Amino acid sequence: MHYGAPDATRRCVEALAQHESCPHAVVVVDHGPGDDLAAALVGCHPSLRLLTAHDNPGFGAGCNRGAALALAEGAEGLWFLNNDAVVAGPLLQEVLDLSRQHPEVACWAHTQQDRGRLIGADEHPDWFATPIPAYPEPPAGCRFLVARESLSGASLFLTREAWTALGPWPEDFFLYVEDAAYSHRAHALGRPLALLDRSVPHDRGTTTGRRSPLTVFYGVRNRLLLHRDLHPGAGFARLGMALDLLQKRFFQGRWGLLLPTWHGISAAFRSLRGRDPRY
Repeated sequence: MHYGAPDATRRCVEALAQHESCPHAVVVVDHGPGDDLAAALVGCHPSLRLLTAHDNPGFGAGCNRGAALALAEGAEGLWFLNNDAVVAGPLLQEVLDLSRQHPEVACWAHTQQDRGRLIGADEHPDWFATPIPAYPEPPAGCRFLVARESLSGASLFLTREAWTALGPWPEDFFLYVEDAAYSHRAHALGRPLALLDRSVPHDRGTTTGRRSPLTVFYGVRNRLLLHRDLHPGAGFARLGMALDLLQKRFFQGRWGLLLPTWHGISAAFRSLRGRDPRY
């Protein structure tokens, strides 16, 4: 998924060509806003397809467009890789072999290496958890997530069969929290989610910024919308979550983030989904 300057996306695709010997094809979904990506990607990978969608329908919709093309061309599996992730060694053959040996697993994800810090599964409050069965021991080199955890979409693999079972990515969040909603869907189906020990270098926030108004707005709004989707009758609990978010911004002295936090809360309580024209 590409948005912004082409440099990060080119580095990502070049690293795949350099390190991945397992046969694969790359689909880049170009969400713009400029027209310079095609020229920047010339010659960086021997099997590359570019889908242009400058209307920028969001992360989930872009993933679904790319997946539809890959599956139509006979792909055995789908590896969703953020454009600001740069593989440092071969990873695809290992996860492909594991998925064949353990077809019960819904999704496989790599640990992220963000500026030297290892980041695994995302942990959520109790409201995220749904009952899951007791899974068998995971294969060596990974662990299965518990009910309160979700995988990151930064480097996530699933087979064609798992895609059919889970369905496409949710599209109405536009940006952020899609991977948590997708993981919750797998939990609800009683299928394991596997976090691999192998890591992918991923400088998070390269495109969207760290604690930018955009990331804060969609992070706040979409977390509240996910809570609404899972617990539609728990409005008072959502109000408590919203007030907690506001007071954290206030007492941490992050005055510039109070407005996008408020906008996110307001949008969530009005159930406004998709892309917000303000962000």
